[in-house]
Amino acid sequence: MEWVVRIYAGLVGLFWLSIAAKTWESRNDKAWKLEPTSPVLPSLPRLRVVIPARNEAVNIGACLQALSASDHPNWKVTVFDDGSTDGTGEIAAKYGAEVLRGEEGIPPDWRGKTWALQRATRAIQEEWILFLDADVRVQPTCLSRTHSYAITEKVDLLSGYGRLTMESFWEKVIQPTVGGVIVLGNPMDRVNSDDEQERVMANGQLILVRREVYEELGAHERVKDKITEDVELARLFRSNGRRQRCLMMRDLFSCRMYASLEEIWLGWTKNFYIGLRKKRGAAAILVFFLLVYNMLPALLLPIGIWSGGEVAAWLVGLWGLMQGVRLMLDLRTGQEPFYGLLQPLGALMVAAIVIDSMRRAAAGKLVWKGRVYSA
Repeated sequence: MEWVVRIYAGLVGLFWLSIAAKTWESRNDKAWKLEPTSPVLPSLPRLRVVIPARNEAVNIGACLQALSASDHPNWKVTVFDDGSTDGTGEIAAKYGAEVLRGEEGIPPDWRGKTWALQRATRAIQEEWILFLDADVRVQPTCLSRTHSYAITEKVDLLSGYGRLTMESFWEKVIQPTVGGVIVLGNPMDRVNSDDEQERVMANGQLILVRREVYEELGAHERVKDKITEDVELARLFRSNGRRQRCLMMRDLFSCRMYASLEEIWLGWTKNFYIGLRKKRGAAAILVFFLLVYNMLPALLLPIGIWSGGEVAAWLVGLWGLMQGVRLMLDLRTGQEPFYGLLQPLGALMVAAIVIDSMRRAAAGKLVWKGRVYSA
């Protein structure tokens, strides 16, 4: 019994120590970070911000208000009201945004967001387009720093990870685990390597593109039927020899993705299995790591304490190591440390989401904002 526990605790402990090492390394790595103090060009070309919005009355005002504080000298904003029934367009107009309305239905071979973005960009003349989700809140320096980086580094598509805003119980339990899976599964050195054709990443919350290149490659029509259109758009750029980057932008923008357990479940079941490129093996490995390396130690802990002796020492030590690493991550990202104790519950929920995502994709019933999409 003791040797089995030693091997298990050793393997899981090494896994969590590797997370700690990667976190510490990335903390000091400035190569893939964009910050409020990053360089800004003395003059910037015209920029058009495009916000697709479907029933975003609770978000659009705060999004536009945050944008209004931008220090970028040369930008305009268009809100594409995608058939909203909650007054989204009217609210956007009050904040001075240009509002375009899409009343017609979605063609059968398009997704809702890609269809909205394709229509929104038809008449744009600015040199650069920034696609922004309505639940994003940009800092005043966000537009100028992202735009300056793209021009200086000759990047044709730039995206990044912002700060996750979490308010409800289930957000704080589930979202940190999801975020960890995405970041750890997509190392910055690899997703930003021009030689990598498969390991590509972009975050649809904020994507900056050079309009000329975007149109030359066929715009969103080339990814019209994709659920994870952000990643596929980045892959389109890279596969055509265009420079693409995904950076850490935690201090430049934030986003509260989902407010309830239902939204979290529907949002991630729509994206997870598709994000894994519908690879059952990858999904199985992910579920295995979530359950065996995150949840199982918590289940074994009381058994170990009851058993006493060496078994208790190994399992208590493993639990302490896991909590120490999670605490370091929470302090670094500004999350409430208490929820680290619920890491096993978060892992269980994410594993269930991955399994349900596979089931829904197989059934062709991915649901989001009242629309059912085929996988």
